Amino acid sequence: MEKRFHSVTLLADKCRGCTNCLKRCPTEAIRVRGGRAHIIDELCIDCGECIRVCDHHAKVAVTDPLSTISAFKYKIALPAPSLYGQFKTLHSISPVLAGLKKMGFDDVFEVARGADVVTRVIQEKLREPDCPKPLISSACPAIVRLIQVRFPDLIDNLVDVRQPMEVAAMMAKRAFARKNRVPEEDIGCFFITPCPAKVTAIRSPIGHPTSAVDGAISVLEIYGLLSSHTKQAEEDDTLVTASALGVGWANSGGEANAVGHSSSMSVDGIENVIRVL
Repeated sequence: MEKRFHSVTLLADKCRGCTNCLKRCPTEAIRVRGGRAHIIDELCIDCGECIRVCDHHAKVAVTDPLSTISAFKYKIALPAPSLYGQFKTLHSISPVLAGLKKMGFDDVFEVARGADVVTRVIQEKLREPDCPKPLISSACPAIVRLIQVRFPDLIDNLVDVRQPMEVAAMMAKRAFARKNRVPEEDIGCFFITPCPAKVTAIRSPIGHPTSAVDGAISVLEIYGLLSSHTKQAEEDDTLVTASALGVGWANSGGEANAVGHSSSMSVDGIENVIRVL
């Protein structure tokens, strides 16, 4: 069987076999053998819980370095809505978007715009008479994989729509190619994310053969450089095109708030999600 790609990776030389990760893994994907942890490929959902609880920093998330953008003639940054929350004194998100362009990207396309589109699709699906209830969001790839591994009876309840980052990448490439009269294959879209599960979803998509996103760059890697550019950037409100509801997807309950359904439940934290499922 072909081994799947996983962003969450074990650094064996740092592992002390303490079993913290084993105890906290929501899918029991970790075993300790010979004094070292081992991750079971088929059960890992890349939720990053083991990274959070490892005192020895033996678990890390593999992402793409910023230098990978040079593989494409034209580069588009796809900032996750959660990126803006890293800057506590922001009055507008436009300096962050302008700062990304100063870092070497030819354009910036908010993933929140993809969230706006996905919001409308979910609203339409909820109006369908045969819509399965409850309808479960498919925006978080860790939760989708959790359902596949532990709650397969609920797979049909997942909303059949691509994640906002995928929708944003497709929209961004199409718009940039049309505006600049360049072929889409020369355009690379790079997701700026704090989430290891998103990296895995790009390299090994769920429900479709390939991803429209060409790489995932960690917020941690670019934060220092982006912060300096953000401070120098002039505000350009023309860069801000997503709605406040789309940006609000980054908050707990943000997706449900955007969809506006009268009967919904929002759950954060993977242990709480498991209790509800």
